[in-house]
Amino acid sequence: MSSLRLTRAFLGSQKRLMSSTPKPKLHKFVLFAPDTKDSARSTVQKQHREAIAPFVQSGVVKVAGMTVTPESIESEEAAVKPFGSCIIYEAENIDVVRKMVESDIYYTSGVWDREKLVLVPFLPVTSFP
Repeated sequence: MSSLRLTRAFLGSQKRLMSSTPKPKLHKFVLFAPDTKDSARSTVQKQHREAIAPFVQSGVVKVAGMTVTPESIESEEAAVKPFGSCIIYEAENIDVVRKMVESDIYYTSGVWDREKLVLVPFLPVTSFP
């Protein structure tokens, strides 16, 4: 059999395998991560954003942002005071997300308060694009 026919046969069998293999079910998870009292958020924020960007681009991170104190939004002149982070992930299981969280510079550098960090499955009533 010619190599061209072998290649076509191989690609055809791969295509059948790929189409018959179900994609893993993805679940959403929400992270609420309050900052430590003396957080060094601003010193590592650039690295955090650079590291999370590929997860945002790939769709693993659906929503991410900084939580702020209620006083931060009371008026236009109010100073924004960070309180922590909130991130919604989409992944196969919570262990995958936990590894991402534990490798985040906010986690490793002590910005997030590890004792108060909450990571739970999330069942939205709205869907994300």
